Amino acid sequence: MTKEDLLPRTRTVIGLLRDLFWIVTVVTPLMLLMLAGLYAVNRDWIVATVREELGFERLATEGAVQKLADQVEGLAQDVRRATGEDRVIRQPQGLSYVEEPVKAGETVVLWLTVARTRLGKNCRLMDWTPLFTDARNVPLTGTRLIKGGVRRQIGDSFEKLRIEIVPPADLFPGRIELYLVLDYECGGKRVPDRTDVVPYQLLAG
Repeated sequence: MTKEDLLPRTRTVIGLLRDLFWIVTVVTPLMLLMLAGLYAVNRDWIVATVREELGFERLATEGAVQKLADQVEGLAQDVRRATGEDRVIRQPQGLSYVEEPVKAGETVVLWLTVARTRLGKNCRLMDWTPLFTDARNVPLTGTRLIKGGVRRQIGDSFEKLRIEIVPPADLFPGRIELYLVLDYECGGKRVPDRTDVVPYQLLAG
């Protein structure tokens, strides 16, 4: 390779190095300075835009946190309601029934399969009232066969209780629906609950 061939290449390399030096030492600092100036002038707008685009505005505010907490609590309530854990008692479906046949004027014997839920673990039954509904669809109050206060508390495991009830005298024969309204005390507060409806057929006397 001759000197004449090497000289143009040398000049080209020197030119590239000079341009690179110019870009690194002058152009780049000026560009960064200009961007910093633009950011300083428009900082609030830039930050607000980025936060809005990325959803940070909704993510970090107190209202958003409370809204999320409310949604979680609502979901938890739905789950407790679906599983029966929002009640004091729980009943397996189809295991509670009335001894039949039942004629007008006779005592009703209710077999109730029931247990307390986790919510009702520390609750105490204070009183209960039987309600009967006939074809008129109006709840009528019955009475206990054995008078006095509540003698027995149910536990956490399922129990089968035999309950004798005097129905109201003016029930119409036919399909009757029976349930108990329960009055519990839980941590110093009165908490109402009720059993599931148990249907039976009332025969004319």
